[in-house]
Amino acid sequence: MTHFIINQIQSSNMADAASTDKFQVVVAVIALIFLGIVGYLVSLDLKIRKQEKN
Repeated sequence: MTHFIINQIQSSNMADAASTDKFQVVVAVIALIFLGIVGYLVSLDLKIRKQEKN
């Protein structure tokens, strides 16, 4: 019986760790997408300013 309880506790901790890792990956991917969009908009703004000067 005690082995069953210990296995359940270890499985629960592993599931929590896996979900935390997945959450961190999702946050990292969203942050990269956001940074990519911001970078694109900055470069687009620079190109537009350059065209307006000409």
